[in-house]
Amino acid sequence: MRRDGEVNGRKIALINTPSWWNIFDLRDSPVVVKQELVCSVFLCPPGPHAFLLVINLSLPFTQEHRISIEEHLGLFGERIWSHVIVLFTRTVSLKDESIEQHIQNQGEDLQQIIQRCGHRYHIFDIDNKGNGVEELLVKIDGVVTVNNGKHFETDDEKLLEVKKKREEIQERAKARQTMVQEKTEQLTEKGDVFPLRSLRLVLVGWILAGKSLAGNTILNDDVFKAGKIKSYVEGSGDVNGRKITVMDTPGWWKYVSTQFNPEFIQTSLLESVSESGKFPHAVILVIPGDTSFKKEQKRIIEENLSVLGEEVWRHTIVLFTWGDRFPDISIEEHIESEGDALQWLTEKCGNRYHVFDNTDRKNRDQVTQLLQKIDQMVAENCLFSLNTRCAAEINLHETDTQQDLDSEEEINLDTQHVLKLISEELDKRFKGIKNTTKEILDIDFTEYELASQRSLQSPPEFKEDDSRNPSESQINIHQKEIKPVDEKLMDKIEREGSRWESIIMEGLWRILQKCKVSSDERVVQRSGEVWRWIQSCEQLSLSGYESISNLSDPAEDPQNTHHIKE
Repeated sequence: MRRDGEVNGRKIALINTPSWWNIFDLRDSPVVVKQELVCSVFLCPPGPHAFLLVINLSLPFTQEHRISIEEHLGLFGERIWSHVIVLFTRTVSLKDESIEQHIQNQGEDLQQIIQRCGHRYHIFDIDNKGNGVEELLVKIDGVVTVNNGKHFETDDEKLLEVKKKREEIQERAKARQTMVQEKTEQLTEKGDVFPLRSLRLVLVGWILAGKSLAGNTILNDDVFKAGKIKSYVEGSGDVNGRKITVMDTPGWWKYVSTQFNPEFIQTSLLESVSESGKFPHAVILVIPGDTSFKKEQKRIIEENLSVLGEEVWRHTIVLFTWGDRFPDISIEEHIESEGDALQWLTEKCGNRYHVFDNTDRKNRDQVTQLLQKIDQMVAENCLFSLNTRCAAEINLHETDTQQDLDSEEEINLDTQHVLKLISEELDKRFKGIKNTTKEILDIDFTEYELASQRSLQSPPEFKEDDSRNPSESQINIHQKEIKPVDEKLMDKIEREGSRWESIIMEGLWRILQKCKVSSDERVVQRSGEVWRWIQSCEQLSLSGYESISNLSDPAEDPQNTHHIKE
């Protein structure tokens, strides 16, 4: 998005680009965001003089941050680095520390970025508009001088190719949008769509996709709490004069194969559509719209939904969450840019899809539109009916989509071993988040920690069970056998951890934004809110341990009272 203005008597053209998650590598950013990033240089012909790389000072700068920056800026080519200035924000985090001391203390990863930018950086107090702008413009003039007065050139073949693809995707997106609208109009004209007085909906999707928040948005109430749910949770309410019943189910991994899911995942799916004897009107497949969707996600979704039988696709709507992340990019552009996997999924669901902004529950139009699409689907396909015999006979590991090499190799891995690796990754991330939170807020959590030690159980230990697990010597042999796969597997586990950490940190910022008042009373209140948030993170990180150790009944209601919302 371009904005023009005059600053200190000079005309300024400023282009703001879509952001990426700061610890996501390039693979996990949506294609449409990467295209928009590259195409931003064409908004200020003949090209920009400088790029401002914005870095949050309040967060530790890690290797993941460096790699993410290098990969995303690498989309422009190596020449971009001579035009980049690092712009540090949230300067309050410096306290009594100089920016030079901060860069030194952060370690070599941040220093490498500064070095690649020709040691050009600037600190910005974004709460006090205007401060530091004149100095920044002087530094931009320095960038122009270093590049002999030249702007960043946009005639590179790779950049022009991305621009061409972006324009083609926009055309296809318009065509898809028109097709869906025409289909809706045809159904409406026939008069076959009748709003039902009551609806039953089942939410499915991967962990931290936003299922619980979507359920709360639909019902306009805090019914669902994300966390260690091991069975489906039902809630109901009155929405637009209709009784709506929503069932939230446990999530599955985004990157790691279905075979490493706890058993209760698929059990709860079956129970949510059959146990009460009242089949759902719609299965709502929740997918974040701010991340990539590739073949592995398509395969994992197929594996998980296969337990419900092939008919499930006729009754499924794809619900894209995080609609607030890229409000100026249509969901059709996202679908078209991601490629075959996401296009296949939306078409498999009869091109039924919708977008939710779960941060704006007051926007009831988004709920009304979803219910209308469900009514249209029911008019087309009647009520979902589970064929349990057919669903039970499906072999999840003999489908055509599992014939890729990675899947065949994963079949030979030990599930307990993999679940332990996932739990260890989340636990490591949680400890980092906890330390970061203490540093950001400068709050002493001792009182809360002492209280929690009296009320929370310690993390369960991994216990060997001779009846279920191989002997120690067998484990050593098995680990040697799977060693070639470990690198690929750990990559997937680390990507799960990155996604988990990013969303948890986003939750922290939302809490802090609500607690800007600095009165003593508000500080105490903020400390309590953040501590409950930390406890919720811990419950999420420990959920993997409980899956492995099998210490509690899957149907048991967790005894913690604080949960983080998806």
